[in-house]
This record gives sequence, C-alpha cells and structure tokens, in this order.
Amino acid sequence: MIDLSALRSLLAVHQHGSVVAAAHALGYTPSAVSQQVKRLERQQGRPLLERVGRGVVLTDVGRLLAERGAGVLDELETLSHLGHDVDRPQGSFHVATFTTAHRGLLAPALAALEASAPQLRVTVTEADPRDVVLQVARGAADAGIVHDWESVHLDVPPGVEQEHLLLDRADLVVHRGHALADRETVTPRDLVRERWVCTPAGTLCHDWLLVMFARHGLRPDLRFTDNEYASHVALAAAGVAVALVPRLGRGPLPDDVVCVPVVDPVPERRVGLVWRRATTGNPARRALRDALVAAIS
Repeated sequence: MIDLSALRSLLAVHQHGSVVAAAHALGYTPSAVSQQVKRLERQQGRPLLERVGRGVVLTDVGRLLAERGAGVLDELETLSHLGHDVDRPQGSFHVATFTTAHRGLLAPALAALEASAPQLRVTVTEADPRDVVLQVARGAADAGIVHDWESVHLDVPPGVEQEHLLLDRADLVVHRGHALADRETVTPRDLVRERWVCTPAGTLCHDWLLVMFARHGLRPDLRFTDNEYASHVALAAAGVAVALVPRLGRGPLPDDVVCVPVVDPVPERRVGLVWRRATTGNPARRALRDALVAAIS
C-alpha cells in the first residue's frame, strides 16, 4: 500500500524542483519531506531521487510514480466531495486572493455566503496572483482569485481550471495641480519623466508597468514600491509620485487627486477564479463562484 502523504511529498519535489521548495510548498521541513520520500523508496524497493550536484532529480521510476500518482490524488480528492450535500456547502474552505479583489469583490461575496451557506467556514489569505496559483495547485488553497494583464500572462499549470469573472481597468492617479490632471487621456510617452510608485518587483502589476513603457521603447522612473494602493494614492496626493491604480476595490479618493484614463495601451487586467480540476464538483466552490458572480452584477 502506497503512503499517500509520502506520495504527495514526491509529487511536490517533482513539481517544485527541489526538496527545499517542496517543503516550503507543503508547509513541512525539508527533513520531513526527505523522510517521507525515503519511506516511499522503501515501499517501492528502489531509489526515487538521485543527487545531481547540490540538488536532486527524480529517477525514471520516481518520475513515473509522481506523474501517475498525481492522477490518483486528484481522483481521491474528487471522491471526497461525492458525499457532500450539494444544496448545503459545509466545512472549511480556504480562498487565496489579491488585495483589491479581497476588498472590492470577495468582501461582498463573503457576506452573501454567510447568509446562503451558514455551515461553510471560509478563510482568506492575500497573495500576488502567481503565489495564489501555486497555493491552489499544491492544495494549500481550495480556490483563488487572480488577475493577469495583456502581454503579462499568468501561468496556470495543468490540473488547475480558470474562469473569467470581469475586466478591471487602471487609471493614472495624479495630484489635482499636476500638469496632466486636466487631460482627457495620457499615454506612456506623456509619463516617462514622472516619478512613479508601483507594487514591488516580481508582482504582475509591476511587470505590466514595465511592459507598458517598453512598448514605446521607454522605461519609467520607479522611485517607490509598496504593495498597498492606498499608499500609492497618498504619494500622489502629496504630489511626489504618480501611480496606476485599478478601479476594483479603489474606494473614494481624496479631493486633491484626480484620475486620468491611460491609452496606447489601455491598462486592463482580467480577473478570474481558479481551482483544482479535481474539486470542480465541490459545492463550496460552486457557492463561492455564484456569490462572486452575484457581487459583480
């Protein structure tokens, strides 16, 4: 009989490329992952990992076991939902989401879920969309809300499904006294000499800002980074920076800032729901999806 916990550890090493990365993904220590793989090796009677330099790779047998085992684990997760009452979602359900969707989309959906599914306990964590997808793929989250931009696509791995929910546009936010405040539209060429605040390097929004300027052969003057758009608005209100701020979850703006539409290109991102294919039949996932759609409309 194959140890399913050990199989998950082997699959994590296969997906993430190292014991350390697998341990981080699973929330274990590297030692615990190594011990589980060794236990699986004893059960199989042959090595599943081999050392290459400072790292490890799966042997042919290990790779075959991981690839086939992924399907087995998906089937087991599907079976775990068969006995659920489709009309009464219940138990725990974890959602990972990016900040503005948490505020502007998920918050009203959660209020509706409390009324329609009182036996469902939803927990939420915030992360950049790339990390949201990883959490969903490895089972650390049951569903996720993500976004991607034109020319900055979000990589969704096999076994993870995605459904489009809405399009969200970002506007230039500047101080009311700024020279561009009265413009009907602006382009990156109008903005190249501005001091910018943006989300940190490695986030999708940061990557999009660079791509937007790169289309014109330009590079923005990035002076400030912060994950929270409220800080971006505050810097614009102080007149020390400009920012691209999405409309989703934006909230009321101070009187001393204005929004100016950006074109060529239009900064527009696709917002969607992601989940593991094996959990498609989960009534909690369906209830969340319905609540999100209702919140949009």
